[in-house]
Amino acid sequence: MMEISRTDCGVSAVWVFANLSFTAMRAQGKGRIFWKVLTFIFGFPGTLLTLFVATEGGERAYGVDMPRKSGTQ
Repeated sequence: MMEISRTDCGVSAVWVFANLSFTAMRAQGKGRIFWKVLTFIFGFPGTLLTLFVATEGGERAYGVDMPRKSGTQ
């Protein structure tokens, strides 16, 4: 039987959060280039799929609306 360690779960969590961050930055058209590159590297290969699927600033990715926060409330 294969045992899963805490280290494996931590690495998986970093990968998932990097993918979510990259997807949100791409869909919203926000974020600095440094953070986009960093999250792309840590989330690879999932972020590569996002690069092709989500349009820059389209406010939608994978069927989920990710609207920009408006300045007025």
